[in-house]
Amino acid sequence: MTRKRKLVLGFAAAAGLVAAGLGTWVSLNAAELRATWAARQVRTAAADERAAAADRLVALGEPGLKKLVELVRSPDAPTRAASVAALDRYLGGLPDGDPRAVTAGGQLLDAFPALDAAGQQAVLELVPVVLKKAGSAHVAKCRAVVATGLRMPEPATRVFTTRLAMHPDVQMRGELVPLLAAPEGEVRRAALFAVAAAEGEPLIGDEELFHYLHDPDDGVRKVCRDALVGRDRTETEIGLGRRLTDPDPLERLKLLLDLRYDDDVADPDPWLERLSRDPEPAVRAGAARVAIEVATERQLLVPVWLARVSDTDSDGTVRRVARFFRKQAAARTDQQFKQVGAP
Repeated sequence: MTRKRKLVLGFAAAAGLVAAGLGTWVSLNAAELRATWAARQVRTAAADERAAAADRLVALGEPGLKKLVELVRSPDAPTRAASVAALDRYLGGLPDGDPRAVTAGGQLLDAFPALDAAGQQAVLELVPVVLKKAGSAHVAKCRAVVATGLRMPEPATRVFTTRLAMHPDVQMRGELVPLLAAPEGEVRRAALFAVAAAEGEPLIGDEELFHYLHDPDDGVRKVCRDALVGRDRTETEIGLGRRLTDPDPLERLKLLLDLRYDDDVADPDPWLERLSRDPEPAVRAGAARVAIEVATERQLLVPVWLARVSDTDSDGTVRRVARFFRKQAAARTDQQFKQVGAP
């Protein structure tokens, strides 16, 4: 055998080995290759064909789903939307608790931190179906995703995430309280609805809730009023609460006069006690005076909270006014006792 023939046979054998190895590699990675090709079709398909291309990717099983999750990261909005819609359809068609839903949901949530804002918003939209189909498998990851969504700059995203925070498995209503100070009315509205809901333990009390009756957004004011009605507050009480929290101190001073002379309020003491903690010293002093006058006129005991105002109020004038009227009330009481006990 000549040297040339030996070289030809050697090259032929090597080529055969390479071809065999390549064939083996292709056979072992056929599913991955099909998924890669299908993912390319999703990116390049015409608008009316993109959804079908995404569904074909789902049909390839685990390799296709991994590629679909990767496409959620795409900067191309139509590709990302088609991928999210296909995942939504896929997860929605699985039985609750299906292991495939657990796997796909976990992959989505794991991809969330590395996504841009649009990709993160896309994953947020899939959290409800992940919670439904994967059960409690990814609750901690869902909470982390929700916490991020509540801090995102887009108002619509924060409103949507507010609803996710109310989910019975997520239970993050407490994290919504800072959103009550959001500059956007729609965000405040969603947060107030969540934290002031009649169902479950309210996260803010009635007195704090009264402040939102003055919110510049009409929707926030309506949510506030509905919440108060849900707490069995009457129209009279809601009106008093609005005046109690009026930003103008002159309006709060007018409320003192109505509590003193208006017989429609059967028990003014709780409202006077709230006014005794008003930020305006004149209102606090007026609350102390009116409380003593009402107690004297109706022959009631002087309210206990007056001791706090007369002894510990931060303003010296308020303390002196409260002490003066307390002494007058005590003197009248002593005189009445003397008259009753006289021979």
